[in-house]
Amino acid sequence: MTSRPAALIRTGISVLVLLLLMPPLQAAAQPAEIDFNRDVAPILVSRCLECHHQNEAAGGLVLSSAEGITRGGDSGAAITPGNVDESLLHQRVADGEMPPERKGQPQPLPPNEVRILGQWIRAGAPWPASRELDLYERTSDVRGGRDWWSLQPITRPAVPQVRNQNRVANPIDAFILAQLERKEMQPAPLADRRTLIRRLCIDLVGLPPTAEQIATFEQDAAPDAWERLVDRLLKSPHFGERWARHWLDVVRFAETSGYERDQTKPFAWKYRDWVVQAFNDDLPYDRFILEQLAGDELPDRTERSVIGTGFLRLGTWNDEPNDPQDYKYERLEDLVHATSSAFLSMTVKCARCHDHKFDPIPQLDYYRIAAAFWPGPIEPRDRKLLGGPSADELGIADVLGWTDVTTSPAPLHLLRNGERHHPLQEVVPASLTLVPDLFREFEAPPAESDTTQRRLQLARWIARPDNPLTAHVIVNRLWQHHFGEGLVRSPNNFGFTGEQPTHPELLDWLASELIANGWRLKPLHRLMVTSTTYRQASVHPDWATYAERDFGNQLWWRAERRRVDAETLRDSLLAASGELDLQIGGPSFRPSITPEALEGLSRKASAWEASPEEEQHRRSLYIFMQRSLLPPIMTTFDLPDTTLPCGQRDATTVAPQALSLLNNDFVHRRSLALARQAIDPADAPSDQAAHIWRTVYGRDPEPTELVAALGHVTRQRKRFADPPGTPSEKPAWRTAGASPVTGGLVLALDAGSGTILDDAGRLAGWQDASGKRHHASQTDADRRPVLVSDAINGQPAIRFDGQRRFLTLDGSLLTDDACSIFAVVTDTGPEGHREIISNWSGRDGNAGSSMFLGLTGTDSVRFSDNFSPAGTVDHSQGPFLLTAVNGTDYAAVWQNVTELARRSQPLAPRRLDTPWVIGQQGNIDGEYWTGDIAAIRVYDRALTEDERHRVWNELIGRYQLPAEIAETEEPELHDPELLAWASLCVVLFNSNEFLYID
Repeated sequence: MTSRPAALIRTGISVLVLLLLMPPLQAAAQPAEIDFNRDVAPILVSRCLECHHQNEAAGGLVLSSAEGITRGGDSGAAITPGNVDESLLHQRVADGEMPPERKGQPQPLPPNEVRILGQWIRAGAPWPASRELDLYERTSDVRGGRDWWSLQPITRPAVPQVRNQNRVANPIDAFILAQLERKEMQPAPLADRRTLIRRLCIDLVGLPPTAEQIATFEQDAAPDAWERLVDRLLKSPHFGERWARHWLDVVRFAETSGYERDQTKPFAWKYRDWVVQAFNDDLPYDRFILEQLAGDELPDRTERSVIGTGFLRLGTWNDEPNDPQDYKYERLEDLVHATSSAFLSMTVKCARCHDHKFDPIPQLDYYRIAAAFWPGPIEPRDRKLLGGPSADELGIADVLGWTDVTTSPAPLHLLRNGERHHPLQEVVPASLTLVPDLFREFEAPPAESDTTQRRLQLARWIARPDNPLTAHVIVNRLWQHHFGEGLVRSPNNFGFTGEQPTHPELLDWLASELIANGWRLKPLHRLMVTSTTYRQASVHPDWATYAERDFGNQLWWRAERRRVDAETLRDSLLAASGELDLQIGGPSFRPSITPEALEGLSRKASAWEASPEEEQHRRSLYIFMQRSLLPPIMTTFDLPDTTLPCGQRDATTVAPQALSLLNNDFVHRRSLALARQAIDPADAPSDQAAHIWRTVYGRDPEPTELVAALGHVTRQRKRFADPPGTPSEKPAWRTAGASPVTGGLVLALDAGSGTILDDAGRLAGWQDASGKRHHASQTDADRRPVLVSDAINGQPAIRFDGQRRFLTLDGSLLTDDACSIFAVVTDTGPEGHREIISNWSGRDGNAGSSMFLGLTGTDSVRFSDNFSPAGTVDHSQGPFLLTAVNGTDYAAVWQNVTELARRSQPLAPRRLDTPWVIGQQGNIDGEYWTGDIAAIRVYDRALTEDERHRVWNELIGRYQLPAEIAETEEPELHDPELLAWASLCVVLFNSNEFLYID
């Protein structure tokens, strides 16, 4: 029997033998061999190369090549092959010192990446021969490379097969359904016809359908009813208007220059009309690009193609930059940004000062593109040209266009950090290098060319069928406006920081379809809106479940509910009221804007003069777009800022929108117009309500709605018939129901208040009630006029006797020539010049350029030396109201409400900075007023006709002047019946059914 110790010894020997025969444990744990391209290169490219490449070698260290990493940098060798501990690069990353902090936050490498670098160094840091690392060679978790999805060639994927063939109207549906079926989801049911026609009409022409159009479509049983409706709308001239508005957002369209003076850009409206016609004519999109970037350089150049270059003139322009030489680089940035964002959806402008942080766009590429615009009117020139070429240079008059002003421009240099005082190498004009196989340097133009043809070459590069960005970008814009969101939900950013496509194969298929159709957009519009994906409802029977899985509707399992945009809202109001003017094209109109909205403008006096009321009934596309004064009702509903390109508007739903619709004068006028249509004594109230319902909603009211509507009208009728307050509580002068005009009021003197008398009863001071503190006073007691308590029909007035009595005003009354002056006076003076108010100052040099209002001779009016005579007053010895207005394109004078004189140009430029006085001609010590002055009002702008009537109402009513009070409002506005029905219209205009598209 074997002893226990011997057995243990034999067992121990056996175990030892087994252990010796087994592979070492360390060897078993060794990772696979390090591969440079697979393992090391991605770390160096994503973590190190941004600061350590050939053109930007921080610390002198270049990590893009074997030579650079072997040479090392300012701190010595970066690595010691085979020795991790002596490799400075590894020490820095292991200690977390590199990469450096970003925005104060450490950026340590993940432990796995530190380990890989260590293993690579231990293995001798092998580097494949001739291998040069490129910062943009591949996408990482911090940057997009040239392998980024949007830079890959356009393909034409096979249309997927799906189970639910009943919902496949065209290939779009197959691509959408394929993803839904993979997720075991179903699309929403198809929307009803009433919903669909409203959706389609607003999408294609920007106008809601009428009740008759809805009924016709609902009753059309033909299988192609939808397709025929689509084709009719695509052929409508209003299609171009609708889709032009979308494009105008993208190209930062406005008709003024911005900045403080915000000068008008003449004929900018022609570019807008060019876009409308281009979309109506279905101009091929590649030609659409060419004409906007180089319409002046095309071999078949026409006036129309040159108008297209207005695209390059639409940006802001500063006539007084701090440094004109610096500012030309700001202008280049605008041109580069507008071009690259509109056509390529890439943020190229971010590479102006350094290589792009996120996309494969080196700084040199920015300047290559900028060089295409460098020969244009970039250098500081005559301000009158507003940053563009002259008509002679352009070769066409009355066009806002662009062309080169030299064929031999000075070299454009790459600028270190974007600073012009640090030029680097000269730049050769070229395309972007995003897709290396498409890169090309631009050729010199033929000797006979009038331009450099750089822009033409850039445009042709953008419009190449094999440019992967161009077709993708425009089909995404079409999808966005039909479906509420793009397939790429960052429509102006197809780069690394933008969104990736929800359906990349569909995006590719649509892009290839566009190119195959000769770049024509209307076939794509038709394809999209005839899909069942477009026609599905915005509600879904499995909403709760699906929303949890895909709240953002990235799979398109339902239609998007959308609020109408600002233009559609305004146009819909005009359509409902029956006032919409569908005239197409031509100069823009200026809508009425309240004086309060002008208060923040430095040049509010001449900032805005509304167009005649009838012109304001045109579509909103034709509103004059002034950068410093976009219409408030439009901005409330998210009209975008026009300084920068806008690929997608905000679509907010906020309380100020409802308040605006409830209180806005434009909405009130449309409500009154609709109410007038509805009221017919021969009709029952229910019929009147039904008329309003059909006009606003295109349908009859439900029984509960009808009851609520009639109840509302009854309550409102009673309220308007017996308004709060008694007549005795209302000022006597409010006889016509007008409200005071306060916007732009700079002087308000009323002899019934604010007078300061001395001990002798003479007027020492007269307080200005405008709030601008332009008080009147006279320090010399011998030259003070007197206050007469019962001078004009029981009202007080200040009496001037022509004996050197006058008052001096505090401060500078006007800063701009546009103004409105009202004075209630009597005139008992002798023949000769006599002034009511004036800033004449011979010693200051404005004897021929002052502003004043007075009389001369027997009864002739003088509105400055530049408008004299300005008519003749009648019965001057009795009290009368004298009004003088200087507008932007006219000057006119009235006595009471009768026009005495008018001319079609404003006063010649006035000098307004000299002291103002009342009762004589400035400091001439003469031309004194003889008679009474009861009230003076001065506004620093030309009042509208309505506002002028309101001031007349106040003054004529108060002083009981012999004139018929001008009605500022229609007499029917006091009709409780009309107002009650108009109130109902306002309610409907505030409803979701009117404001939203299902």
